[in-house]
Amino acid sequence: MSQPRELIMSISLNALEHLGLNLYSNIPAVLSEIVANAWDADAHNVNVTVDKAMKTITIDDDGIGMNRDGVIDWFLTVGFKRREAMGASTPSGRKPMGRKGIGKLSTFSIAQIAEVYTIQGGEHTAFKMDREVIRKAISGNTQGPYKPEELQNWPPDFKKGTRIYLSGLSKSLSGMTVEGLKRRVARRFAVIGPKFKFTVTVNGGAIGPEDRAYHNKLQYLWTYGAQTEFVKSCKHLERAHEDRLQAIQPELTRSNISLSGWIGTVSSPSQLKDEEGDNLNRLAVFMRGKMAQEDILDEFGQKEIYANYVIGELHCEELDLDDQGDTATSGRQSLKQDDPRFEALRKVVLSEIRHIAGKWSDWRRSDGAKTAAAVPAVSAWLQDLKGDTKKKAERWIGRLNTIRSPEESDKKELLKASILAFESYRRKEELDRLENIKDENLEQILEIFQTIDDLELSYYGQIVKLRVQVIRTLKNKLKQNDKELVLRDYIFDHLWLLDPGWERTKGSEHAETRINEFLKNNSNALKGAQKRARIDIGYRTTSGKHVIVELKRASVAVPVDDLTKQIRKYRDGAKKLLEKTSFKDWPIEIICLVGKPPPEWNDSSGTGPKGVIDSLKTVDARLVFYDELLTNADQAYGDYLDAHVKLDKLWEVFNAIDDFAPPEKVVK
Repeated sequence: MSQPRELIMSISLNALEHLGLNLYSNIPAVLSEIVANAWDADAHNVNVTVDKAMKTITIDDDGIGMNRDGVIDWFLTVGFKRREAMGASTPSGRKPMGRKGIGKLSTFSIAQIAEVYTIQGGEHTAFKMDREVIRKAISGNTQGPYKPEELQNWPPDFKKGTRIYLSGLSKSLSGMTVEGLKRRVARRFAVIGPKFKFTVTVNGGAIGPEDRAYHNKLQYLWTYGAQTEFVKSCKHLERAHEDRLQAIQPELTRSNISLSGWIGTVSSPSQLKDEEGDNLNRLAVFMRGKMAQEDILDEFGQKEIYANYVIGELHCEELDLDDQGDTATSGRQSLKQDDPRFEALRKVVLSEIRHIAGKWSDWRRSDGAKTAAAVPAVSAWLQDLKGDTKKKAERWIGRLNTIRSPEESDKKELLKASILAFESYRRKEELDRLENIKDENLEQILEIFQTIDDLELSYYGQIVKLRVQVIRTLKNKLKQNDKELVLRDYIFDHLWLLDPGWERTKGSEHAETRINEFLKNNSNALKGAQKRARIDIGYRTTSGKHVIVELKRASVAVPVDDLTKQIRKYRDGAKKLLEKTSFKDWPIEIICLVGKPPPEWNDSSGTGPKGVIDSLKTVDARLVFYDELLTNADQAYGDYLDAHVKLDKLWEVFNAIDDFAPPEKVVK
């Protein structure tokens, strides 16, 4: 009996680094290479078992396996040309996916140790490869072949095909779920499932086309060739799909390539971020049922909004013909950009996505107008418009659907703003009518002025509503110890927090600058307890009034005499500066924003609250407490809104928009 051939792997360290350790960056990509090898081995079943506790991955297939010679000549020979040696098809007639014989090395990019068990014709072969031992064997000046360690213990549960057992994983399994792994593997193959007699399971769960999780995300769809099953699986298409193959067939014929698959768009870019954080905004290229390039969309440099909504799978078999050069790069994850076949494909796809861009914009505008009109109050408002205003409003509201917005609430706010804008446009048209109204028709003129008043009321109502939301958000989020810091800058620019009637006066910026400089200089001169009690001081003008706001630390109680002394200095200095301005006759009011009242506030036998208030009045000042500030503003604006809703004709329209919830799209 002759001595069995010795198991030997011949490989350079450079090849190991380039084609093994650095070939793939994630577990699904490596598993895909092993699954592809199982397809080439005519396997009907591939079972992947991930053991997080043991940090191992096992891949079993029931393919034809290998005998000892096959292991040496095929598996351990890096660069083995599979198609030249074994033919253009497998025994069962499958077109093999493998070509260069390097996919096996991908295991070393995620695992230190790979144990291989394989059976053919009753002959069992088992061996272990250790990445670090391989490195050591082929490094240095005396590079030689690597001899895997032969294994004697055969797993009793394994009866047919090939098993690969990976351990010493360098990629974490902690964040990986079974469903997530199924999704990622499913997206790399188009031949998994009963139709192709090729079943792949992960921890007992079979992978199916539905695991790609694309179908229920699509809003619009363009297909190339027979895609009946995929179209049926897309339950939420808002329009019938468009088959584009006939339209592009002349160009495909001229280029000697074929194209099948689909391109779709989703209703929101956020739908193209999956549970694992993968970006699905891509056009993947397949050949022989396996992903050859994850994305070619990015190559086109499309900056239009529509490109953020695109996803697709395109198959071109001419990219992998046995009698022509390999289009795949050495990394096996992309295609050679200068290959004429790939260039021809890119040309066709670029033309298609430009066609899709136009269709997408038209459909989104049209469907957007329908969605907005589904709100009865908005529909009634549109019907009330006339002529060009109505046409322009319908077109613009439809365009809102093409604006990139991750949140549905953003589009609602845009819709409300659009209604206000068109109401303003309608008032302009009515003002243009004034020239044609006769002098004696006073009622018509007053009617136009009333519509302008109504619009002003609606505008201010929305402003107040937003202010209430800001106030309530601040109330919920602010902690006692940081109120003063958060409110410091905000309050000087939003005086309505102190008094709803206060709005900034335009044209007073020069005076504000000079007086603020004066106040800052005086503030810097403070020492000791007075300086520690101060946060900031600022000056603003409001309608018919000068306002000085001094912020005290929430934890400090300043005696009333100290307060009045400081305030008198600020007031008198400001008056001198204001004497030289056109605002000199406006009264000055000083607000002390405090967390604690002066000590005299709680003096029941003496000053008390009334005494403190009266003392501050002598210097045109009053106290406002941090805790009361937002509550008082909330109540004041709330009272305003209660009265406002009875007068604002657009209020119900805006509320209907806020309350409208589009029908939910159940994604399985």
